[in-house]
Amino acid sequence: MRKYISIVILLVFIWNLGGCALLKLREDVRFSRDSCLLFGEITIVSPYKKPIIVVAYRNQNGAVTIADYAVLSGSGEYEILVQEGNYEIFAFEDQNGDLSYNRNEWAGYYGKPDKVTTQMGGVVFGLDIILKPEAEHPDPVFNSALKAFSGGNRKPSTSAGAAANLEDPVFSAENGLAGFWAPLEYFKKTGCNIFFTEPYDSKKTPILFVHGAAGSPQDWLYFIKHLDRSRYQPWIFYYPSGARLDTIAFLLRTKLYSLYRKYQFETLYVVAHSMGGLVARAAMIENDNFQSSLKLFISISTPWGGEQRAKTGVEQSPAVIPSWKDMEPDSEFIKYVLGTKLASSIRYYLFFGHKGGGSLFRQNNDNTVTLESMLDLRAQADALKVTGLNEDHVSILSSPEMMAQFQSVLASTEANLEKTYARSKGYVQVEHSFDPPNVKKPPQMALVLVPTQTDEKETQLKIDPLLPKQETGAVVPKKYDISLCALGFKTEPDKITLDIKPGKIEETKFILKPQGMVAGYIVAATSTDDNFWGFYKELPRRVKIREIKLAGAGIQRTLVPREKMGDRDALTAFLASRDLVNKNTFAFFGLPEGDYDVTIEADGCETFSTKVKTTPGEFVPPPPFRLILK
Repeated sequence: MRKYISIVILLVFIWNLGGCALLKLREDVRFSRDSCLLFGEITIVSPYKKPIIVVAYRNQNGAVTIADYAVLSGSGEYEILVQEGNYEIFAFEDQNGDLSYNRNEWAGYYGKPDKVTTQMGGVVFGLDIILKPEAEHPDPVFNSALKAFSGGNRKPSTSAGAAANLEDPVFSAENGLAGFWAPLEYFKKTGCNIFFTEPYDSKKTPILFVHGAAGSPQDWLYFIKHLDRSRYQPWIFYYPSGARLDTIAFLLRTKLYSLYRKYQFETLYVVAHSMGGLVARAAMIENDNFQSSLKLFISISTPWGGEQRAKTGVEQSPAVIPSWKDMEPDSEFIKYVLGTKLASSIRYYLFFGHKGGGSLFRQNNDNTVTLESMLDLRAQADALKVTGLNEDHVSILSSPEMMAQFQSVLASTEANLEKTYARSKGYVQVEHSFDPPNVKKPPQMALVLVPTQTDEKETQLKIDPLLPKQETGAVVPKKYDISLCALGFKTEPDKITLDIKPGKIEETKFILKPQGMVAGYIVAATSTDDNFWGFYKELPRRVKIREIKLAGAGIQRTLVPREKMGDRDALTAFLASRDLVNKNTFAFFGLPEGDYDVTIEADGCETFSTKVKTTPGEFVPPPPFRLILK
């Protein structure tokens, strides 16, 4: 059996790193602080169904410098990691597999093309591209620059559900370890994704496996080998475990959301080891569309109470692995993850090992994590059952006793699961048109179904903007207010109330008209040490937004938060294109094209001002507005 390196050994080992290794860690962390995650979606209706290459690059007077690229299996979301700067984004369908753009291939730019300006740390959303058979061509040196950057070797696909052979070296323990020590470098080479070991089968229940710190998909080979593959299909979440855990949990949510939009799976089980339990729970507690599908959560040897040696590493190490900050016992991440209850529909089982040791310098542990941390009372409070095994942190993943317990939990869950089937669902036919008809089509659209008689979470279904009439579902039968949402457009009517019946197709019809809008999310500015790609710091609770002002193009508007505005009220206002501010989010609608000044006043913060530009029918979410705390 291959050797594992425990978290404790890693934390101690850093002080003994050679100069080159320590320098590499420092360099990775420094670049992480300067980097930003680019997020967008590719839409293509090509008949060829070949891989898609998405490239972010600098173009300075004809000199092309590739920043990074991503590979997709087809239409869907992409993420690219770049350093602070200005970029163009070009995507093409690689029909002949040569990792070069040819003029007969479907392609497209983000914008006209438009420059994308990134900040240190965080994310830029909304960089969506529609690929067409005829598109503007990149500079002639683009292909040679891409070849030089890639070395002619294509990365793994980052499309959610990409096929994987777990014996491939990319899924090895060595590569997983690299994701701990150099998360940015790992992300650029491997990405962060949910992989399938077999094609999706709606007749099988998916089980998502999440590895821990310095782990890899191969940690789960014993579990997968003993899985009843006639009933279950394994999904593997593979991620750089040295990255900030908020970022990783966010990426896990986006991948699950993408798979849910595509497959509408009704049941999902989640099994996580070590730190992966914190990542999984962080994704599961958010009120996402797929949450109703989550039926079972099993954590194995998870340090729910954090790791004191991570705190020591943050305070004393000459180079700090970013995830250590979230593994500190008193970190905001752990407080939030354990301070939010799991949904009552999720059956949670907590497993831990107690075969380890203890000393004057270290509490009783499983050779890696202390029993006190694994048995944190906040985690136990949600558990149906807590089970200890005579295994250590590593051996528990290849333990026959653990496997017997796992099989028992699966059987118990199946016996108590109230399954629904597609024949019991309803469907919606969506017809839409644009006014004027020749307006530039939005790259993304969603049908939003809000239950009218309960406070249940709304359902979002992906709608193809290029198909004027289409059918979508399956939908749980009940009464809904149904809206069609496309950023940068006002939809008429703003909602249609329908009673969805089992086995029936209900019809809807909408008209979309371009409108200018300014919207954003407000966060706290961070110090250089806290900058990290994909990571933003929420405003402290003491900070209260007083007002948000918009001025420009002959318009002046002011938003003042309403104390009793709930999430449902905010959603209703947003879908109806009414100005709103709710918590740390705001939106202004119905704006003419032009430049605007946005000013934010908040208690405990310096006044924030910035300029934004809006064009009807072409809304792009701006980077979060960062308020400086006093």
